[in-house]
Amino acid sequence: MRSPRLRFPSLAVFFLFCIALGTASPVGAVEWKEHPLLSWEKKALRYFDRNDYNRAMEIARDEEEDPNGNAPLIIYYCHAQKYYLERDRNSAIYFKRHYRTTEGRLRGENLAVLTRLVSFPSVEWNKKINKKFLDKAFEHAGTDEFLGPILYYLEKGSPDVSKAALIGLKTLLQKKRNIVMNGGTLSRSDRAWMSDRRLLTMLIRISGQGINPAAGFMSKIPAFVRSKVMGGAPACLALIEEPALPLLREAAGLGNASASATIQLIQDAKGARLAKYPNSTWYSATGK
Repeated sequence: MRSPRLRFPSLAVFFLFCIALGTASPVGAVEWKEHPLLSWEKKALRYFDRNDYNRAMEIARDEEEDPNGNAPLIIYYCHAQKYYLERDRNSAIYFKRHYRTTEGRLRGENLAVLTRLVSFPSVEWNKKINKKFLDKAFEHAGTDEFLGPILYYLEKGSPDVSKAALIGLKTLLQKKRNIVMNGGTLSRSDRAWMSDRRLLTMLIRISGQGINPAAGFMSKIPAFVRSKVMGGAPACLALIEEPALPLLREAAGLGNASASATIQLIQDAKGARLAKYPNSTWYSATGK
């Protein structure tokens, strides 16, 4: 009786397997992209863009599956438009009564719809509320789940959206910083995206776009004051800490006052960390 033959994978399958291994994303890689819109959200936004607010509201009201909680947001913006453009009395009442409720519901799940709503030219009159809603949504989005969208909007969003995205990034970075300052160690994936040259370069570029009046005399300001007067991108870089220093020193060497001020912020943060954990690194309280 013949012994059964061992069946080996074909060479083609073997090579495909090797290719797959070679092209797999590295551990900790973050994809900079927004979460996709649902089909009904796309449809409602199309009608909104055509100024057909009644139809957009109908679509939102009739949608039974709304996992992202965007139906109330679309309805609110439709009423806002009808109040402002059509002087609709009922919409005026809705607009004023549901402001706090709508703002309180905002989460990372709303970013894809909200960033589109505020970008429509017809909504420019509502800048104050647009800003508050963006800030609140990004603040609540400051979690690992929404890191990809935050980075996407930071890089590709309008100036208002990009500025709000910094709030989400800072919220998340503060959580990572707290891990180290509470005796912990960051994961490899966290270390990877926080020290990513693409992110650091972008934050340094953003920080240089608007020079803080205090940047020129940061060394003369007490450390606890420096952390308050320098927000936005410099604050994010300070939370990342050491990985940002080489690129910041290059920028400072070219006369970038904001870069020099941010280096001071990082030195403050590093000093506070070492005072609490003498053997620590930027990513670990134990230095391991």
